[in-house]
Amino acid sequence: MRKSKIVISIVTLFLCFNGIAQFNQNNEKQIVIGKVDSLYSEILQEQREIWIHLPEDFDSSKQYPVMYVLDASQQFYVITGMQKQLTPFKIPQSIIVGITNTDRTRDFTHTNVPFQRGHESETSGGASNFIKFIDEELKPFINDKYPTENNNTIVGHSTGGLFVLYSYLYHESSFDNYLAIDPSLWWDKENLVEATQDQINKGNKKEKPLYIAVANSIGKAMDTVKVRKDKTVPTEQIRANLKFHDILVKNSNKLNFTWEYFKDEDHGSIVVPAQYNGLRSIFSWFPFPEMWRFNTPKKYSAKELTEPFYSHYKKLSIRLKREVKPKWQLLNDVGFFMLDGHNLPKKALAYLEMNADFYPNESKSFVALGNYYLSQKKKSEAIRHYKKAIEIDENQEAQAKLKELGE
Repeated sequence: MRKSKIVISIVTLFLCFNGIAQFNQNNEKQIVIGKVDSLYSEILQEQREIWIHLPEDFDSSKQYPVMYVLDASQQFYVITGMQKQLTPFKIPQSIIVGITNTDRTRDFTHTNVPFQRGHESETSGGASNFIKFIDEELKPFINDKYPTENNNTIVGHSTGGLFVLYSYLYHESSFDNYLAIDPSLWWDKENLVEATQDQINKGNKKEKPLYIAVANSIGKAMDTVKVRKDKTVPTEQIRANLKFHDILVKNSNKLNFTWEYFKDEDHGSIVVPAQYNGLRSIFSWFPFPEMWRFNTPKKYSAKELTEPFYSHYKKLSIRLKREVKPKWQLLNDVGFFMLDGHNLPKKALAYLEMNADFYPNESKSFVALGNYYLSQKKKSEAIRHYKKAIEIDENQEAQAKLKELGE
């Protein structure tokens, strides 16, 4: 009976992790993906509206990375759905902050070009002010209201993608991860592309993941080889992106980037696949590929089953700038699954001891070890661990176990 319960527990645990629950529901049974807030910007001299999405099982005692998403009215719905599908195994649960627009040409462009592509753009060139607004006003506003950690991502499409790359090149301390979707690098005669090499030389971007998605803006008229030689306006978008790609490749030993061309997507349709691939890319350090070894534990030693947890969560802690640990319940369930499901007591013990290493101040870690030793008919070891649990917080289960054992 116990074996079946443990198997069911683990299956249920992973189904929950795969996001089968609905988004949060309010009292009126409406599915709610976020809320609207606003702040007044002294830097921009205007009220700015923002959209906030919190993780589904939001816990105010925990800290979360933050994704800042430009063009909220177009991008917010997609990226909140992406997070739901990809957490917790592929990307970290994050607070998503969607920034709506007042004058996107002003905010997303870094140089002033009064007239561009047949349109007035007299207010252009305000990117330096906009990044200042994000750093000095928006981030403190979010950090004061929510339990955030010092890991920030910026996501932008089109001119928003241009701003993402401007931030990457000129303000590398502002964000930790950068996702640019079909960026408008043609702006101001490829001004940002021309400055890229110098800015790479000045900074240290090796630990800053960058993902760039580029759409097929030329259709079937020509391929990416022929388009490099073209000089017409319709190809300036992709030509600029190809030049930027060449510079990244030339400096690949100094950078951490992924550049992806979507031959079957245009400038608008690229958003959904690019967000998915982009999030997987910039958070490629987050997934734990070795965890599933517990399904075939006979192939591995106890050390080969547990050591990946130590190394992976050490790396995560460095990346997220705080201590990150595997979930206690996960390790506990897998440990007893080793015992009851696979009849591998030594490997079960390795998982339970690892749980005590990660959670030495949790009395339940030692109750679990006591239960393990009791199952192995090692009464003295079981008693020792139950007593350890009681020393931590007078654990009631441990006290009951000792009473049963006549202690």
